[in-house]
Amino acid sequence: MRTALPRRSLVLLGIALLLPGLLGTTYKWTDSQGQVHFTDTPPPAGVSYETVAAPHGPTAAPAVPQPAVAPAVVAPAPAVAPPPPQDIRAAAVTTAVRDDERCVEALFQLQLLVGKYKVYKGPDDARRYLDDPDRPAEIERLTRERDESCSKEPPLQGSQQRRAAQLFQTLHPDCREAREKLVNMQRPSARSSPGDIEEQREYVANFCPGIPGVDGRTDLWRADWVWQWHRD
Repeated sequence: MRTALPRRSLVLLGIALLLPGLLGTTYKWTDSQGQVHFTDTPPPAGVSYETVAAPHGPTAAPAVPQPAVAPAVVAPAPAVAPPPPQDIRAAAVTTAVRDDERCVEALFQLQLLVGKYKVYKGPDDARRYLDDPDRPAEIERLTRERDESCSKEPPLQGSQQRRAAQLFQTLHPDCREAREKLVNMQRPSARSSPGDIEEQREYVANFCPGIPGVDGRTDLWRADWVWQWHRD
């Protein structure tokens, strides 16, 4: 005969059904009075029982593998090949030659400007003269150029000074006049004797030789034909 469970037993049954998830294994058994029990300990010896397995907990969601992030690849800077040794030597030689030329030209022009010469630049038909008030600033500029470009080694320094003196003499108005005179004496229309021409040629060769690339330049200060005395 099936006996209905009282209300209290139903409540206890509901609680008992919830307990397995909290208490582990639950034992279900019926006593001699027909009362159903749910306990977390086995019933008295000799009483048959059932075990109610604890419900499984929620299944954890499987971990979603994250895509591996590849490390940023930094492209190496392109290697800059050093210039060939011959290029370095050529550049050094070019710089040294240019500094030597600037030194000689600065020494030559300083000799003019610190002297009592009236100086000018440009071709003869468009001369630009240096005014006396502007002379100190130009001397200062050429002095800096001399200090930056002239050698500090005595042998080379002496060579630069000698070439500056030669340039001063070659471009001096007297030597310019001597070279022009020789040109005029050699014209077919000039009735100069061979002896006079040879004598003038020797003078020019010994004292007023031309310097290739310099005679036609108009960017250097040159002395005028007129000797200018400074007033004290």
